[in-house]
Amino acid sequence: MCDKSRGLGKRASASVSPERISLKIDGVHVAFKPLCIGTTLDGIFIRGEYDVPEVLSGLSGRDVVDVGANVGDTAIHFILHGARKVIAVEPLPNVAKCAEENVKLNNMADRVKVVNAALSNEPVSVPCDQPVYSSGSFSTLGTSGPCEVPGVTLSDLLNMVDDPYLLKMDCEGCEAQVMLGPEREKLRAFENIIFEAHPYASGVSNDKLLASLKELGFECRLHITLEPKLGQNIYHCENSKPRQPNGMF
Repeated sequence: MCDKSRGLGKRASASVSPERISLKIDGVHVAFKPLCIGTTLDGIFIRGEYDVPEVLSGLSGRDVVDVGANVGDTAIHFILHGARKVIAVEPLPNVAKCAEENVKLNNMADRVKVVNAALSNEPVSVPCDQPVYSSGSFSTLGTSGPCEVPGVTLSDLLNMVDDPYLLKMDCEGCEAQVMLGPEREKLRAFENIIFEAHPYASGVSNDKLLASLKELGFECRLHITLEPKLGQNIYHCENSKPRQPNGMF
């Protein structure tokens, strides 16, 4: 991470103890449990995969739904940028536990609610103890295991927030189920959506997802290309008709 930060003109340092790994990146402090660090850490805090200026500038005091929260690094990132509340959804039980521990370590437990569930309308079977280092690429679409976790729908998640400003999705294919499924109209409740597309996992093209969001009133643009050959991109979509204060569109 330090090598990558220098290449991107950022200043980063780290200190390690048995209890925590502390990072300082451009003056921002963040800490993680040594056994609860995911492979997405440098993408979030160094490469800025979710650093969309027009989103972060309006994030202060707003609510975020974070689907595919992994070890809590994105939730922590959003709180550091001023979010009032983050609902962090992670299906893997041991990884969700890591998210809880990392959130507590950063004194954010009162602002981040970790939900150990899959974005689904029914319970999902997952591995009980997925290695943290490979958890970032786990998908509920083609993997099962001995642990059953509940499903949560978009409606359920919207009931957990008062001000749905941002929906972040990095769930290895489940984004297609949301954008094309029976609850797709619920997406209109969010002012912004940042999602990572995984056409190789979902079997749905990025163009089809973007067309669906356009029908719902979102204006989307490519934010970052991660794996060009796989079509793995991060998009930012802004609602052209955001929700009014009284909850109407």
